Amino acid sequence: MNAREKPSPQAIEACIAKVLAAERDAHASIESAGDRAAAAVAQARAKARAISERAEARLAAARQSVEARIARRQAEADLQVRTLHETLEPADADEGGLDEALARVAASLTTGRKP
Repeated sequence: MNAREKPSPQAIEACIAKVLAAERDAHASIESAGDRAAAAVAQARAKARAISERAEARLAAARQSVEARIARRQAEADLQVRTLHETLEPADADEGGLDEALARVAASLTTGRKP
């Protein structure tokens, strides 16, 4: 067929059918890609949520651990203060000894080392 010849109706219909089939395939590919993208986004969100939940649980455990250590140290310091109050009568207190005892208590509170 040369450029001046008119295509047959069957050839035109075949070309139109080919274009429509290609368009259907393209729409199906786009829809499939959209579905895959949505699934990937959902999976990423679920993974991020799981990471966030694990991080929150770890933070809660760390917070609880720190609070427990602080409570133990506070109890130890309170015991030391009570012991000092019981053993050192104000009239008998040696000022140097009292200063030394207070320094030990302060060191214990700030460094965590027991005197």
